Amino acid sequence: MVNITSKDMVLSSENVMKLVKRCIPKELIPIDWKCDQSDIHSNLESLLECSRGQLGMFENVDDLFQTLANFLSAPGCANLLQFDGDYSTLPAIHQSIKGVHYVYKMDVIEFLSLAIPCPFEGWQAELVRLAMKSRLKCFEADWKSRINSHCEMIEANLVVLEMITEKLRECSKALYKNTELCISRLPDFSKTDVESTDGYYEILRSFDEKYPMAKNKQFYARMLSWISTVVKLFESVLEVGYMSADDSKATVRLFKIGKDSYVMAHELLQSMKNKNMDVSEFEDEVLKMANLATFNFREVAQKVKIADMKNIEFIRMDCEMSMTSIPLPAPDGTYCVPATDALYDLINNIIDAKKVLQRTKRSQLEHIITFFKSVEHIFTHNGGNYFISMEDVEWIEATWEKTYEENLKSSAPVKHIRKVRKGGFTEDDLDKELEYLNLYNCFPEMKREVKWAYKFVNDGRTSTLKLDDMHFAVFQCQITILLGELPNIYKYLHNQKMCMKWVPYVGCVLCEMPRLDTLMNKSSRTKEEDQKLIALTTVPVITTPPEEANVIVEEQVQVISLEVPKKKRSKKTKKSEEASSPTPSESLSPPEPEISETSKESQSCPKCSRASQFADIANEKLRVSKVECKHLKKELANAELEVEVQKQKRMDKDERIRILEELLKSKEDIIERQNVDLLQKQDTIMNLEMEVESNYNIIQEKSTIIKNLEKTLKRKDYRINELEAQQSSDVKIMEPTRSDAETEKVRDVLFKLLEIQGTLKSGNPIGKCRELAQRICMKAHSKQIEDATRIEAIKFCEKAKIYIQAVNTQLEMIRGSRVVKPDEIPELPEFPALSRELLKTYKDIFKSEAPKICQSLLKTPEVKPGELADTDCLICIEEMDSEEGTIKCECCKRRYHAKCAQEWFKTKRTCPACSSVLLDDSEFTTLAQR
Repeated sequence: MVNITSKDMVLSSENVMKLVKRCIPKELIPIDWKCDQSDIHSNLESLLECSRGQLGMFENVDDLFQTLANFLSAPGCANLLQFDGDYSTLPAIHQSIKGVHYVYKMDVIEFLSLAIPCPFEGWQAELVRLAMKSRLKCFEADWKSRINSHCEMIEANLVVLEMITEKLRECSKALYKNTELCISRLPDFSKTDVESTDGYYEILRSFDEKYPMAKNKQFYARMLSWISTVVKLFESVLEVGYMSADDSKATVRLFKIGKDSYVMAHELLQSMKNKNMDVSEFEDEVLKMANLATFNFREVAQKVKIADMKNIEFIRMDCEMSMTSIPLPAPDGTYCVPATDALYDLINNIIDAKKVLQRTKRSQLEHIITFFKSVEHIFTHNGGNYFISMEDVEWIEATWEKTYEENLKSSAPVKHIRKVRKGGFTEDDLDKELEYLNLYNCFPEMKREVKWAYKFVNDGRTSTLKLDDMHFAVFQCQITILLGELPNIYKYLHNQKMCMKWVPYVGCVLCEMPRLDTLMNKSSRTKEEDQKLIALTTVPVITTPPEEANVIVEEQVQVISLEVPKKKRSKKTKKSEEASSPTPSESLSPPEPEISETSKESQSCPKCSRASQFADIANEKLRVSKVECKHLKKELANAELEVEVQKQKRMDKDERIRILEELLKSKEDIIERQNVDLLQKQDTIMNLEMEVESNYNIIQEKSTIIKNLEKTLKRKDYRINELEAQQSSDVKIMEPTRSDAETEKVRDVLFKLLEIQGTLKSGNPIGKCRELAQRICMKAHSKQIEDATRIEAIKFCEKAKIYIQAVNTQLEMIRGSRVVKPDEIPELPEFPALSRELLKTYKDIFKSEAPKICQSLLKTPEVKPGELADTDCLICIEEMDSEEGTIKCECCKRRYHAKCAQEWFKTKRTCPACSSVLLDDSEFTTLAQR
């Protein structure tokens, strides 16, 4: 796209209003804003001022203009917005895979119009632009008849565009030099039957009423000559460069969404049919698909033959997220928009425009969820189309407006984001702003988003955070909470590959699932992989009911036993573990009864005691064997489970091997095709090399011809210079001579200017001012003094530069012009002087007077008759800015502050300077008049 700023853009105030209403929600446009300025920059500047911070998401006027300029790059946007009068658009230039520049066919007239300069100013420029636009409309009907589809594109020859611009610049320069161009025949508007189909004569007639041709005859003649020159050049370029251009190749737009590229299926079919290509293999499939359905680029490579792929130009279209959705031409002649852009506009309307989340209650949230369920047939969670028609967009907007009016509209006052201090804002400021906006009332969980939103906004910033950053952070917090309530919409964004672009600092769980499966299927993991697995699977702990506690414990034990590598344990460790951890049977068995004294006496028998010892040992062995059996059964179950897992993994590996084999086979087919293409390209390269060699010989021949023509041209230029010299000598005879008095005055001014220029060079005021300010800043220990010194030094340097530029300009005017009058020489501005505060500060710090800077250039203030040059009040020793509020002594002509004099009159009624009688006018009115 051509680089044009808001100051260079031509757009009438009515068209600016149409553009703003289309791109900015009506709730954010101030009611008191009047779009009545002459240029777009001033209108947008007044819009930001009237918004009072509501449009704080735009950093400045240029940022707002860039958003509007993106919409002006939409194909046929002038018809979409119904522009009329004075306007210009910004047709976008796209690049194909082969690096060739393309532009939409419907935008060719506007694209070529960008190269037309306007060598007029003021009302003359407005008339020329309107007349030029009406004349160029005669080409539109013929050009539109050659367009088969709105999606059709044509090669944009940028070299031809630069050539047109250069030629028209030369013509504009010659327009004022060559008087022969001004002999065009002017139309006679006295006849009312003069009409034109394109409105050309009507425009001239309307301007003839305000600016009559009789008084502006030379301008109208130049204008008609300029328009005829431009129209002839425009017609030749359009005929040679575009109407007769080679359009044998089909053009298909290639939309890049995420990492993949897609084409519209019906556009591909239509473009190939227009170029008589074979579409029998996929025509039936496309006709059954939706109007805006898409093919992956890999699918296109599989469905289209190699020979046809060479004759198709795939033109890249980057679908970047923007503040407003930009319409795109659809294959059926209508317009469509990227589905995610339409959804972003909708959510932006909910959050920023209507500020629903600030005034809604928790119970009203169901209405928002119900509304999004009603549009799920468009934003389907399983993917859906990447584009939606403008009819669907209008239906969604109407449904949302109805939902808002019936269920969510509130009379509660709306709070707007406050201004940010100069030093930026902190995380705590963002938290307080969300609380000020009443967002915590319905969504207290939004508080946890503050840290992440601020970290994302502040990450990598070198400059301070501004109001637009605060708007972005508040919007991110709200959209994160809103998407959390709409899981199907989040799934839709994931399938559209936009989940990480809308809320960048929130990780998408659906995107992390493949990594999670990979880590879970690994038999052995490193510590880093274990940490990643823990991070991916970290969830809040949920308390389980007491009835299911044992089951959960057993499952946890089994999972842990699967992850821990199995090793053979010694019997000692087993016995120690068994001794330390009682079995469930032991823990549940009742306590043994206490042994009575009679049984203790029976143990004194050796046989009985030995038998009881053997029984105890046998019971202990039995218990140990039961525990070992239980452990063995558990290990057996774990081993069987591991075997099943290994079998499943083996089956998965076999399936993956099969899929990889199929992919390998398809890759081999592709490689085979590419080899065939490579051979064909080699043949093409050889043919091209032969053509280049033949062209080189032709170029050599033409270069010799050009050299001969250059020699002839030089001879003619020499002859022209001779004729111009003769003509200038004749003109010199006719020039009037100045009088001696005027010459003397101009000479005096010249000598004075040269003297001033010498003073400026020797005095170096800018360098001395900077040096003086630097010395004060180095010695001063006050931040206030340093800031004031820097500000005054900057102002002094700017005024000194203006003064130096004025001196140089006047010198060039006197030296360059043969006839210049003293009245035509403008007066020089006043040379800047350092303030008394700065001089006093310097004296206080360095205990000496400040050095004088070009003292001879300073103008002494003019003293009125009857007044003194000294303007200090002797009572308070301060300077008097004006005569208002002062008392004057008629004897010594000195003035005093009225308040100071009243204090003085309390002790004496005489002048402090000359001791003559001095009366207060307010007390003795009649005496003062006498």
